[in-house]
Amino acid sequence: LAVLVRDVARDRALVGATTNLQALLAVVGAADPAALRLSVEQVTATSGRPVTVFLGDGSVLGTPVRRSTAVELAARGRSSLTVGSAAGHEIVVAVQGRPEGTAVVRTFVGADELRRGVGQAWLVLAALGVALLALGLLVADRLARALTRPIGELSRVSHRLANAELTARATPAGPPELREVAGALNHLAGRIQELLRAEREEIADLSHRLRTPLTALRLETEGLRDPQESARLAAAADALERAVSGLIRQA
Repeated sequence: LAVLVRDVARDRALVGATTNLQALLAVVGAADPAALRLSVEQVTATSGRPVTVFLGDGSVLGTPVRRSTAVELAARGRSSLTVGSAAGHEIVVAVQGRPEGTAVVRTFVGADELRRGVGQAWLVLAALGVALLALGLLVADRLARALTRPIGELSRVSHRLANAELTARATPAGPPELREVAGALNHLAGRIQELLRAEREEIADLSHRLRTPLTALRLETEGLRDPQESARLAAAADALERAVSGLIRQA
């Protein structure tokens, strides 16, 4: 855009200078030197650019400048030329039909005019670019936060679940994929609770199924007539009950 603005400003200045010369060409071809001098001075004052007419007899009307290479080429047959340099652009147009020979009309568009308004336009473009960059960074920050906040919550919930806080649940938020992950994590936590509940119920049932025959065995042991045999079997039953109780507590 900056290059385009620069080219448009240059083309606008060159077109304006060429238009001013076109208005003078008809006068150059037919007017006498006095009228032509007046016309050149008017065009110079109106356009604000130096305008010079080189007549075939060597006379110079308007802004006095030396005959450049472009003027010489135009006088030798080139109808029009535009020559650019660091200082600006020189525009020359050859006019046929004067009694003293080919006349050459010259004007010069300075570098300042070629760049007129370009600096302000570049500042506007730079400000617009900075504003768009800031807006892009703001939007990117919001999008990043919208992604990282749910991910951080999922991480915290997973750590709580790893520390046996099975009531921890994630709040579905963010993009659909993250909401799906949060739902899957909550489902996993609920499933773990169900499995632990079922396991505790099975352990309680196992305790009942194991202690019932132990109780019956103890009763049978107490009913023996031989005291020594009864004491020996009672001690074995006690050891077995302690082992079963330890296994149940560990489970």
